Amino acid sequence: MPRAGLTMVEGTISTWKAAEGARVEKGDVIMEYENEKNVIEYEALASGFLHILAPEGETVKVGDPIGVMAETQAEYDAIVKGGAAPAASAPAAAPAAPAPAAGAAPAAGVVEIEMPRAGLTMVEGTITEWKAAEGEQVAKGQAVMEYENEKNSIAYEIVHGGFLHIVAKEGETVKVGDPIAYVTQTKEQYDRLVSGGTPAAAAPAEEEKGCARGCPTCVHTAGAPASAPVTAKGRVSASGLAKKLAREAGIDLADVTPSGGPSGTRIVAKDVEAYLKSGKNAQSAAAAPAAAVSAEDEITEIPWVGVRKTIARNMFNSMQQTAQCTCVCEVDATELLHLREKLVGDQEILGCKITVNDLLCKMLGKVLTKHPYANATFDGKTLYTHKHVHLSVAVGAEDGLMVPVVKNVDLLSVTEISGKIRDLAARAKTKSLRPDEQSGGTCTITNVGMFPIDIGTPVINPPQTAICGFGRTVLRPVILPDGSVGARSMMNVFLTFDHQILDGLEVGRILKDIQCYIEHPELILA
Repeated sequence: MPRAGLTMVEGTISTWKAAEGARVEKGDVIMEYENEKNVIEYEALASGFLHILAPEGETVKVGDPIGVMAETQAEYDAIVKGGAAPAASAPAAAPAAPAPAAGAAPAAGVVEIEMPRAGLTMVEGTITEWKAAEGEQVAKGQAVMEYENEKNSIAYEIVHGGFLHIVAKEGETVKVGDPIAYVTQTKEQYDRLVSGGTPAAAAPAEEEKGCARGCPTCVHTAGAPASAPVTAKGRVSASGLAKKLAREAGIDLADVTPSGGPSGTRIVAKDVEAYLKSGKNAQSAAAAPAAAVSAEDEITEIPWVGVRKTIARNMFNSMQQTAQCTCVCEVDATELLHLREKLVGDQEILGCKITVNDLLCKMLGKVLTKHPYANATFDGKTLYTHKHVHLSVAVGAEDGLMVPVVKNVDLLSVTEISGKIRDLAARAKTKSLRPDEQSGGTCTITNVGMFPIDIGTPVINPPQTAICGFGRTVLRPVILPDGSVGARSMMNVFLTFDHQILDGLEVGRILKDIQCYIEHPELILA
């Protein structure tokens, strides 16, 4: 049972997509399972004949077996009958060593460096810069690389000293847990590694029997060799993304020059992209007739990576996993703007320039403590309400929306809130926020008042249950309580909520409280 997220301890098998005894290929979706948040597809890590151990509906601890993949039909028959696999099915090369204990090297003197995880939602990272050169002797604790996740640029301090062999190049996007480099204890081991040989104390193995990650010695399959894709020209070692790109472009991977893996014999995504750009494949050229016919047309390819890719994935997942509904009410913000003007006039005494957004954040700190279901997180099974309000504040940046968190906003003064928001927003735009400053939010505020936006339907930031938005203020003629007509600054408030948790009655009460505070802003400071 795989682990999807650091907090996952067990998963429930929803559906087996492959039948008992079916022949499956590496990369085929053979099973769907559920963790505490999502339904996730599981792709076979090797080709073979499937023997199912855990039936549909069964809940299995992470790491416990759910099935067995037999390399041959004879091996499958022996497994089903309860006997040992026939000797003929064993690989000719020396069997792979069992997976080492945590922190152990994949082979004596060789340590695999994986793409680290910075934050629970991180699934991949992009290497922005190697600060240590290929082959350089590095010390434990030295910052050897910088990488970007969906939110920040982070320096990576190596935890093993030795000679560095770089696998993932600058600009490459790598899944969390996949190798980005290796470190050897000695220069001799490094020379063997880069020359394509195996490190000292490691048994030789055929390339096609190696790990799908391109490790010099496979420790991830625990005796089950990963099957590489087979083409008309023989067996080829390639990453999953490379196979996907090749399949979509209709090209033969055997024609692509590899550069990945410790020995440079594994095809990665950038190799396929380089092949496509080279124009060697007639199919890819035929697939874009418009570019050949019209010289005036310009097509720009924008890789959807980093922050943009993560936002897209999170927004899509949010819409799929929650019953989102938006309610809107119009409020008179005239007095709120007057209060803000007075506070701006006193900025020398206050020590900061208070904004409307600062007042709205303080107001939500009061409102949300009265409505715990809107100041909550929901994982699909359990609702968690929070005593204090940790407000996620949407900050627009060129690379995408950032959402730093102001902790305990209900306990802070307006000036304290103003100072924290300014600091977090400035560092969000430079990607220098710490992971703890972007997590733990219980509700989100999005203020689009600086744009000509009157009404919006913001998307909930999971696992939160609500997001509150504020539109621009517009001067309009309004019938006043005494029956006269006057000019008032009107603003729309829009609340998107998870209808699994909140119903119309509670949402109406929340909007009524917001209206009261905005139209009587002295209550915000009370």
